[in-house]
Amino acid sequence: MFRVRLAVSSRHRRWIVSPTLDCATFSSTPPLFAPPTRAALITGRNHHSVGSGVIGELSTGYPGYDSIIGVQNATIGTILRENGYSTSWFGKNHNTPSFQYSVAGPYDQWPSGIGFEYFYGFMGGETDQWTPYLFRDHTQIFPFVGNPGYNLTTDLADEAIKHMRDLNAAAPDKPFFVYYVPGGTHSPHQPKQEWIDKFKGKFDMGYEKLREQIFANQKRLGVIPANTELTPWPDSIPKWDSLSELQKKLYARQAEVYAAYAAYTDYEIGRVIQEVQNQGKLDNTLIIYICGDNGTSPEGTLSGTFNQLTAYNGILKAPEALQMLHYNDWGSDKTYPHMSVGWAWAFDTPL
Repeated sequence: MFRVRLAVSSRHRRWIVSPTLDCATFSSTPPLFAPPTRAALITGRNHHSVGSGVIGELSTGYPGYDSIIGVQNATIGTILRENGYSTSWFGKNHNTPSFQYSVAGPYDQWPSGIGFEYFYGFMGGETDQWTPYLFRDHTQIFPFVGNPGYNLTTDLADEAIKHMRDLNAAAPDKPFFVYYVPGGTHSPHQPKQEWIDKFKGKFDMGYEKLREQIFANQKRLGVIPANTELTPWPDSIPKWDSLSELQKKLYARQAEVYAAYAAYTDYEIGRVIQEVQNQGKLDNTLIIYICGDNGTSPEGTLSGTFNQLTAYNGILKAPEALQMLHYNDWGSDKTYPHMSVGWAWAFDTPL
């Protein structure tokens, strides 16, 4: 899922932008288009004009596709910083060219080089939530070492809250911009166990009936017009009733973990917003929330996978018996999971 939470305020002097991925990131599209979407959002320009015509890992030396945001293209971070704001970035950074990821730099395309004075987050399109590829500014850090139960989703919220408290203590009247980009619900789906437990049995009806429920709710809430027609179910995705009991059990577990990840991410975002309220600044803060990205995407293949890297390496169907060995630890630090395409299709209702 892709979320952006932005907090701005000044009478609107503060901003919090929070994209969660990519629930995030500035990337409400499939993986090939996530960095282009983010680049357009943080610069206000067409993604080709800021070097992001394609995902950075597939960049070329050609204009519009080199993954470089040029100095002539200021980000919202640069603009606000130059107008007296404290600017910070927490979470996913998938717009630094991959050949600059290391501590050797250069850092002109890192958050610090494009207007963000403080960065606490991970590099690349995704990361393990239990052992993330994590940086504080330009230094790789390992807060999960010796810290049982660590999860990046909570850590990002803790760090953003601490940062806002430090700012409030040092300069309570200074406006701030917080770009808050948790990784959920981009794969890997890795929430804490207590969140998974909340969704036990919630998806036993299967993905087709879930799709119908979502569609009805969208009409009831006015999200879509009352005369909207649901797109036909594709023949390439097996109907729920055609699955074996083993498959149904496995696939339902995948959806439980995905939903838990979404709820967990939303809860931690709520904690960040609550801190703004606790400081008495909520009425003077603009919060922008964008949601989308790779949670409901096809990398999980038709059967889902306990390790998404299998799909990246051309293994498009892991045997269900092998996957069931990971049923109880699905989403834990022993897995790197994604869900069946049937759920992706359902969660993308009405499209």
